[in-house]
Amino acid sequence: MTNPAPGLDIPKRTERERLNAALHAADAETGFWDDNGRPTPWPDDIDDWTADIRQSPTPEPEHPPF
Repeated sequence: MTNPAPGLDIPKRTERERLNAALHAADAETGFWDDNGRPTPWPDDIDDWTADIRQSPTPEPEHPPF
């Protein structure tokens, strides 16, 4: 069976730990940052994250969508 929804696959915890260590050793960023703007490793709870599927509101006719 193929993945019905294209998108990024979240690595397993052991793979995230390996990737985090490699990124840290290379002084690279994961794409996650702490509250002070410093790069951080993959979050441990990322397996529990869900997509935000809310629809954006329809703009009123007299208001442009930007």
